[in-house]
Amino acid sequence: MSKKFKNKTCVYCGAENSSETADHVFARELFHLNKRNNLPKVPACKKCNKEKSSLELYLTSVLPFGGRHADASTALNMVEHRLAKNVKLHRQLASCLRKKWVEENGILRPVMILPFDPAQLDGLFRFIIKGLLWHHWKVLLTTGHFVGAGSLANEGEKFFWGLFNKNANNRVSESLGGGTIQYEGVQGFGCPELSLWKFTIYGGVKLSGDPDLPTEHPSLVWGLTCRKGLQPPFWD
Repeated sequence: MSKKFKNKTCVYCGAENSSETADHVFARELFHLNKRNNLPKVPACKKCNKEKSSLELYLTSVLPFGGRHADASTALNMVEHRLAKNVKLHRQLASCLRKKWVEENGILRPVMILPFDPAQLDGLFRFIIKGLLWHHWKVLLTTGHFVGAGSLANEGEKFFWGLFNKNANNRVSESLGGGTIQYEGVQGFGCPELSLWKFTIYGGVKLSGDPDLPTEHPSLVWGLTCRKGLQPPFWD
């Protein structure tokens, strides 16, 4: 491992001189074998790397089933091998996987329907957002900062689109793996720890299952970092 990432502050938990590895902010398993070059990496401690890897195992096994990007089918071919590491998850998915026909733009198309744990998606993207904040702008967050991530209902998305389009100190827009992952980030003026993020996975995996909002199927993952107490009311 490069000295650039050894014995540095862990980007995820902030522990000084604790990094033991160069962690890929986005799991390499999300991408086609030939499209894993130049993925962002950050210094991470062993504990954070292990926790993040557990979340990655679940999500790299589930998200390809809902992918719209061409490489999602390639990722599906790797899922069986991945699930061999988690027999419990394998059995759960096998018992619940089903097909459903949905209409989009007047055309019926088959989609895979799977049970999904949004808390694991939110947890992984909190790691990812911390990693990107350091990767692009060398900002480290502390326990005094809030980090939120997840899909939002329509009203929440409207609120964030309004913020996203305002003037910003810095902006970044990246497409990784030929569009497998796309993200945009903006950094606020006068407060480097204030940032907003927007992610598209596999061309826009549709997420659903909120019993209070049965007709909403968000396809974006949003993220926010700020000082604690300043987050919008729908993110506590």
